[in-house]
Amino acid sequence: MKVKSIWKEDELTCKPLDTYSEILLFLESPPSWRSLCKELQLHSKKIIKNIEINKQSAVILDNPHIFCHFDPDTDDIDRHNESNLPKTLVCHDMANGYHDDSIIDGTGQHDAYTFYNWSGIDIFCYFSHHLITIPPLGWINVGHAHGVKVIGTVITEWGNGIAFWDKMLESEAQYQDFASALVAIAKTLKFDGWLLNVENKVTKPAMLLKFVRYLHKMLHQELPAPVLIWYDSVTIDGHLNWQNGLNHKNKDFFDACDGFFTNYSWTEADVASSAKVAGDRLTDLYIGIDVWGRNFYGGGQFNIREAVEVAYSHGCSLAIFAPAWTHEAMSQDKTGYNAVAVADDLDAYDQFLLRDRALWGSIWPFLNTRLPCTLPFQTSFCRGQGKKRRLYGEVLCPVPWYNLRHMQYQPNANHGPHGYLLSTLDNIMTVSQKCIVRDPKGIIKYRESFLTSRQELHSLKSKESGTEVKWSTTNEVNAQVEDNVIDDSDDETSTVKKKMKRTFQNLFKKSEKKTEIGGEKEDAAVTDERDVDQESGPSTSTGQSMVQMPVNLRQAQAQVKTRYALACVPDELECLEVCLEDSFIGGSCLKVNPSDKLSPEHRMTRIFHCDFQCKDTLIVCVVTKTLTENEEQFLNIKLHARNATGEDLKVVLVGRDLPAQQQVISAVNQTTSGTLSVYPLNVMSSEFRELQKYLLFKEPGFYISVENSYGWRIRYYEVQVAGLQVSSVNCRTGMERGGILLGYFGLCQRSQNPEQ
Repeated sequence: MKVKSIWKEDELTCKPLDTYSEILLFLESPPSWRSLCKELQLHSKKIIKNIEINKQSAVILDNPHIFCHFDPDTDDIDRHNESNLPKTLVCHDMANGYHDDSIIDGTGQHDAYTFYNWSGIDIFCYFSHHLITIPPLGWINVGHAHGVKVIGTVITEWGNGIAFWDKMLESEAQYQDFASALVAIAKTLKFDGWLLNVENKVTKPAMLLKFVRYLHKMLHQELPAPVLIWYDSVTIDGHLNWQNGLNHKNKDFFDACDGFFTNYSWTEADVASSAKVAGDRLTDLYIGIDVWGRNFYGGGQFNIREAVEVAYSHGCSLAIFAPAWTHEAMSQDKTGYNAVAVADDLDAYDQFLLRDRALWGSIWPFLNTRLPCTLPFQTSFCRGQGKKRRLYGEVLCPVPWYNLRHMQYQPNANHGPHGYLLSTLDNIMTVSQKCIVRDPKGIIKYRESFLTSRQELHSLKSKESGTEVKWSTTNEVNAQVEDNVIDDSDDETSTVKKKMKRTFQNLFKKSEKKTEIGGEKEDAAVTDERDVDQESGPSTSTGQSMVQMPVNLRQAQAQVKTRYALACVPDELECLEVCLEDSFIGGSCLKVNPSDKLSPEHRMTRIFHCDFQCKDTLIVCVVTKTLTENEEQFLNIKLHARNATGEDLKVVLVGRDLPAQQQVISAVNQTTSGTLSVYPLNVMSSEFRELQKYLLFKEPGFYISVENSYGWRIRYYEVQVAGLQVSSVNCRTGMERGGILLGYFGLCQRSQNPEQ
């Protein structure tokens, strides 16, 4: 059925600039939507190294690190100065840009691409092959809300590029005017700078370098958080010659900018030598990571972790190019690498979400987490899209919608290997063919061999060099699991856990077969999935890529790649699952899953790492909704914090009302063993009326009415601990089984000074 459209086409569209004349017209008449652009939101100067979270987790691709749930007794994570650590830049290249994301008032394409892993990156670059790529409004605002700098792109290519720079470099006045125009564009739309990509020969390279220095100077004079990045293309002698690293042929451009973005056909030796050249500016060296994997170390795609680890090991920053591969390259061909196996019950958008989680989950240990610190803090967890649009639970828009600028703050601790398995294509196909069956009525059933915990499954894979993991033959598998089929509606898990390990011990068998590649021994299970990289990248429908293949591009020798495929793991639930079927504000909320068939233990789930400081009383608003099948479920929010004297304190915001017989007692219990339990304020009490009055006068944008006709329960809490510093926001359901919806979370400070 065709989606009903309620959107009007008008001039409120973000557009690139293709000529110098268009640049001048922009300056004369800037777009009307400039007034909607928002400034960069302050975040903490301290950040977390993800590799230090849940340190006991193994960091291997098919048994990824867990960040979403944790042991609260061992949760002690160091904070580091952000200036001392490598950074991550995302360069968003998708079919030459400007799709649904360019429409100011949004579109009806609710499953259009969006990016939500904002906490793991520092810079977002919007890329296309237009002369001047201006980031659309939605990307500027949502990036800034998450403390991420947003930059546009200046790119010149081929003969037109040569002519353009001949004109711009005619005189000092000419290049200064061009630089001033670029600064004015960024300042008008409140974004933070530019990526410079000169993909053509330059006849006056000395003048080009002067232009870069001048642009850098002007950006730092005019913008609050300026960034100028140079892409590894033209050299200081004016030749277009990708160096795949930093060296004497391009270092002058590095010295003139805030960062250097390498080309992608590098070797580990290139990274090592580039790091040496960068010296004490090592974190300004961004190693190019092409997600499509064109002529690229390790082959990219679901194996970009291999390249990321190389950059990480040398202390370099990352430039992740075209991560929308998870959306663009997705295929319904069940025999290919880009299909999701065992995904018959997932629609196309859910399959994209699974691919996207798998990709980012694989590299999350090598990124850092940025920490929100500004109060008030509010989020409904909406991703800027939905099947319907709601306000306080009431449906305002009954049709699908997409508008990035309405994305709310996203969780920064929700990655975990739930619901998917990355492995070689042969293994994935075996899972699909041998472990999933349908009964005569068409109901999906899972063999018990599939319902194993991830820990048990991966513990069977040998970590020793030279040992491969090999699936048994069909007959061997069927012999083991012939009688072990269960219905997916069966909640019994006790017998499952007893039989799983034995079953998988027969599924996985060791083989000593080894294959020689370049004189070194490689596991056959890996090399069978490798081949020499001869891909051209995405289809022409996606537009040109920044990865060019001219005759003077140095080809990596016998570039070896590894390909992994993805399978859905039914009945394994995310700790925090995006829910598009309901919402409190916007188009989605979070469903908190305390356990599942594969992981029956009751989880403590982290929502945010943070750095909130409250001088007086902390006010917390939590909005939840129970599901029909779990009406008795409730959600406790747990704040990990320190008091004014630096002592650790766990604040438990109880997700149900104080029993009537206890309401004569204070709603705040005394601290016991470093834990403070706080019950929600009684909406009929004088304390709540005082809080209501305070919020309406002092924080009117924070207050939400407690009355709701759509099943949402709004609770307010007062945490009366002066000098409280909150380091993380976590949650745990009151009951071990059954999900609950989390529709909104907010924090603000209530001053005890009557004059404030």
